[in-house]
Amino acid sequence: MAELKLPKDLPPEVMEMLNNYKNPPNKLRTLQEVTARYNLTLENYKKICFSSGNVRDMKIATHAEIKILGWVLGKPDKDVVNDIAKNSNTQVFPGQVTE
Repeated sequence: MAELKLPKDLPPEVMEMLNNYKNPPNKLRTLQEVTARYNLTLENYKKICFSSGNVRDMKIATHAEIKILGWVLGKPDKDVVNDIAKNSNTQVFPGQVTE
């Protein structure tokens, strides 16, 4: 691929944008990294659930992150919901979580 010739008098913001385009800061993660993040987020969810105070917003955001990471891992929605329920302080009724 041919190197693009850039003018020398470009503003620094444009140069930074072009450098980020060549070397994107957000690289794809490996399966091991995503799995580790999934498990860490489940642990954080458990801590949030058992903490006191108004943590509803944090709980919702963490729940959403777990769902997205489960989707990235290719887990069925049922398994992700089971993982969330096992790490929650809410009462689980028979038939709600299947082993």
